[in-house]
Amino acid sequence: MKLERMDRLRDSDFVCETKITLLSLNCGIMNKSISSTRHRSPVQKGSLGRRATGRVSKRQWLEAALAMLAADGVGSVKITALAKALNISKSGFYWHFKDREDLLEEMKAYWADEFSKKIISEILKQKRSPEENLLSTVELVRNQQGSKFDLAFTAWAQSDPLVRELVDKVRDMRISFVRNLLASTGYTGADLEARARLFVVYFSWSEVMYREKPAGLEGEPLDEILNILIRRTSS
Repeated sequence: MKLERMDRLRDSDFVCETKITLLSLNCGIMNKSISSTRHRSPVQKGSLGRRATGRVSKRQWLEAALAMLAADGVGSVKITALAKALNISKSGFYWHFKDREDLLEEMKAYWADEFSKKIISEILKQKRSPEENLLSTVELVRNQQGSKFDLAFTAWAQSDPLVRELVDKVRDMRISFVRNLLASTGYTGADLEARARLFVVYFSWSEVMYREKPAGLEGEPLDEILNILIRRTSS
């Protein structure tokens, strides 16, 4: 009887230990699931995602994607290729984006914000003359070297009506900003419109058109160009 009771106790201990082990495993799985859900929260996925990948932020993914877009067009922007370029696991992509379409949408927003809205916002904070603000605009545009992205988005717009709308919107936003600066110096009507458009076209595209020029403002006859675009010529 004693031996039989001891066997039952041992069997009971085994069952208890097994239940505890399974419970621990289940808790681990649940915690992992909860953690994963938290990481993918729209509110928190940015900061938590960066910690999970350890090296690559959402901004870095976007900049790498824009570089691919500028080099070989939208068709080259693929998750596997980006992960390889960034030297990170493909799974790291999903801490920041749902899928490739989500990435493309984020790229559009990043381009419009980083290369137009932020520049305009920065200039409007300055308490300077219109001429000084226009010069600051040129400096910011040149320092960012965003012409290659403008060209890439314009090419992308040829096959995507939604990108076409975005490109038109960004162009109009830039022209409106420059128009307002020039208007405060006394230009009006067709003269004002022509100068605003010429300013935007030249400083958005000249780096692409004249590739033999060094990056930035060095070597560019900036004073002469600004004289033509924003100052009245004597008759």
